[in-house]
Amino acid sequence: MRMRGVVGILLLSAVSVGAMASGTLIYEQSAAAAAQAGAVVARPNDATAIFYNPAGLAFQKNADLQFNLTYINADVKYESPSMGTFKDNAKNFFLPAIYFSMPVNDRVSFGIMSNAPYDLATDWGSNFPGRYASRHAKIVTVNVRPVLAFKLDDHHAFSIGADYYDSRLDLNRSLNTSALSTAVNSNFYPSPPYPPGIPYYVPSEGRLMTHLRDQAWGWDVGYMYKNDPFSLGLFYSSKAKFNYSGHTSIRSSAAIGPLAAYFPGEGTKLSLKSVPASARFGFAYSGNPLQVELDVTWTEWSSWSQSMAHFSNPTSFNGVPLVADEEFVFNWKDTWCYRLGFTYAVNPNWDLRWGFLYDQAPVPDKTLSPVLPDANRWSAQFGTGYHNGAFNLDWYVMYLKFSAANITASNMYRYGSTGLPYVYLPGQGQIYPTSYPITPDGKYVGTAWLSGIQMGWKF
Repeated sequence: MRMRGVVGILLLSAVSVGAMASGTLIYEQSAAAAAQAGAVVARPNDATAIFYNPAGLAFQKNADLQFNLTYINADVKYESPSMGTFKDNAKNFFLPAIYFSMPVNDRVSFGIMSNAPYDLATDWGSNFPGRYASRHAKIVTVNVRPVLAFKLDDHHAFSIGADYYDSRLDLNRSLNTSALSTAVNSNFYPSPPYPPGIPYYVPSEGRLMTHLRDQAWGWDVGYMYKNDPFSLGLFYSSKAKFNYSGHTSIRSSAAIGPLAAYFPGEGTKLSLKSVPASARFGFAYSGNPLQVELDVTWTEWSSWSQSMAHFSNPTSFNGVPLVADEEFVFNWKDTWCYRLGFTYAVNPNWDLRWGFLYDQAPVPDKTLSPVLPDANRWSAQFGTGYHNGAFNLDWYVMYLKFSAANITASNMYRYGSTGLPYVYLPGQGQIYPTSYPITPDGKYVGTAWLSGIQMGWKF
């Protein structure tokens, strides 16, 4: 019997955490920007420009230090007419970020940031039928980005930067071991009411736990044109490919008995472009007291096509691999996100901010899974900003609503195989199941609340 999916369906997530943006990306890396739906590519005005469009640093005259903390609370459910309703227990997340920028001279500025823009977690209960696809999944990718911004003249600037990523995957899923349980019991237990030689079916399951990690590099370029009251911004960041390596352990159930020795730890390798390429365009009008910006973002999630997992010391039972190399199919598609943001200066110290966005999901119906029950989403957000001399304090709150992610007939994760042969006895019917339900029908639904606070000093 082949134990499929040791690494699971990696992603992924973007409900729980990743659902804050397309795929596994969390775009809310600045409270001031998030209050405007992230529509700041054409008019970044503090050190968080390093994330949204570093070319904007060239027009900033002071050194700047910014701290940001994002809080995410998601409410995601699997609702099935045949299986019932189950909740994703991954709810509360705190994501810190830090930014620093400074002018080197009149033409050149430097900046560096550290944040975690690619993040995900899902955590389903032990009785969730989809636990055979995913019980718990978490991906955390920390990004350190140093950049240089160059001011060509009073209207044009561009930037170049490097991206260092440190990514960690923790994956946990249940494993149906009924075929092995039956093999054991055919040797040790009688078979009534079935004829001799017919195995007695004892359902059982184990758990697969995988921990992987790797580092990778990417690059980015930005451009900004400014001619008051109008400005536009362009930003492109490259994809980054990871060759994850780590360890997979298998926790066997008691029903497997003496076959537990066939489940040693496995060295695991997995290649995945887990950071996709992306491009952003923004056009802004900065009047007094109102500023308005429209942004469009493209993300190359189609780089998530197929991925091969390799195991260094696979074992076998009766000549059949228990854990074998596996190709995982994602077939994600490229996405577009549309953002509209506003800032209104109430007085010299206080700003009101609000915005709206619509974001496409990259996951097709065929590969929709409990790891990433993603769907198109829209959001509305509101916040305020206070600035007094060198000090600024910003906050926001955001409501995010997902469209229903329906499980269609083409979905790969509706049923799983027990590995048991099909046996039919006249008058008895099929004596034990060859398949079991994972997520056979229904839909994933969800909402989320985000909030954040940002504090900074210019000097």
